Amino acid sequence: MRSTTIRDVSEVFSYVALFFGGPLEDGFFLVSPTKDDDDGGVEKSGVFEEVMKGLYYGTKESVGYAAEMVKRNVVKARDFRFFDGYCLWDKEQLDEEIKAGFWIVVACSPSVIGLASVGNVGLWEEILGLIGPRNVW
Repeated sequence: MRSTTIRDVSEVFSYVALFFGGPLEDGFFLVSPTKDDDDGGVEKSGVFEEVMKGLYYGTKESVGYAAEMVKRNVVKARDFRFFDGYCLWDKEQLDEEIKAGFWIVVACSPSVIGLASVGNVGLWEEILGLIGPRNVW
């Protein structure tokens, strides 16, 4: 594969939304190939880490490879969701915050995350709408 430039990446992903992921500086992206696109290219690439079945994680180090995959029609640009920044917790800290009721834990799948569609409300609000009313607040 040839070397991918910043211009190549910006051209491929110029119409893909950028989301705020949190206060820590590094960005990352998720890719969830649509069924008609997924010929095993993302899974077989060895570049992306599988987060759950059908959902893969990439970093700024692998974004050039992601752009090349789009150019080769392995996946579509709409299959990506990019985040500027992220949040991070120690396992014990997150466990304590869940026990204290600061977080709601729900089952998830790539289709729930809906990487191909960007709605008028945020992802958190969409997921809360899917789980329905709860007396947790």
